[in-house]
Amino acid sequence: MARKPRVHVPGGFYHTILRGNSRQDVFDCDSDRHLWESLISHSIERCGHRLHAYCWMTNHVHLAIQAGAEPLAGFMSLLASNYARKTNLRKRRSGHLFERRYRAILVQEDSYLLPLIRYIHLNPIRAGMVDMPAGYRWSSHHAYMGGPRPHWLTTGTALSLFASDEARARRRYARFMGQTPDPDMVRRLQSGSKTDDRVLGTDQWLTQVLGDVADPLEQRSLDELVSDTCASHGIDEPQLASPSRARHLAAIRAEIALAATTNGIASISEVARRFGRAQPTLSRAMCRLRDRRNKL
Repeated sequence: MARKPRVHVPGGFYHTILRGNSRQDVFDCDSDRHLWESLISHSIERCGHRLHAYCWMTNHVHLAIQAGAEPLAGFMSLLASNYARKTNLRKRRSGHLFERRYRAILVQEDSYLLPLIRYIHLNPIRAGMVDMPAGYRWSSHHAYMGGPRPHWLTTGTALSLFASDEARARRRYARFMGQTPDPDMVRRLQSGSKTDDRVLGTDQWLTQVLGDVADPLEQRSLDELVSDTCASHGIDEPQLASPSRARHLAAIRAEIALAATTNGIASISEVARRFGRAQPTLSRAMCRLRDRRNKL
């Protein structure tokens, strides 16, 4: 069964989860997490999103992220691919580091943002790693309690939901963190609504979101992307699948691969199979194209 298209709402809040491939570790040491945070900083600024909470576990990450004008797919693709490339090079390894598809649940802000932040900050406790949120270094809990806050983290939005005065808001946040979460709330934050696992909110809100604001880019199929790209370049798809090694055809294949992976339409392996190309070759061409665009 085909996956449902992702729901993109500019300004919407998402519980985003990215796991290591086959649940393998993605962080081996502190320097790995420092590298990840440096890439978070770059990617957040470049893509125009806002990060409200995070927790870097050993084999996966949790983020409460507010989408900007562009879908999250580009941000997640840029972040994951840059981190995987740099760590694989440093550790002299190869292969996929992350699962192919990240998880993103759009949550209704007034009902679920604070429970989501608590859920994220309690992850190390549920995993049996620490007894208290303060015992885990790699989450945004410390910033919410008044500790150092990285410039790429936003805490004011959530704290303002507790109180307008910052000191009072932090005290109320601390009490909120000390409360035992409702198990059903935890399940919903993990799985989304019963009717649609892409979203979590009231029935009225769900109807509005699913009926009105699904992002057209993320509804496009690979067929449509290939057809539109070929038309814009004045070529036919059989030319892209031909044995020809012409540079202009290779550039168009890289353009399609970048658009497909950035917008969650298809994986690099799916595009490679489509055109009868070796995945590593197409992947390198796509990365070169992305790097050139990043420098513009």
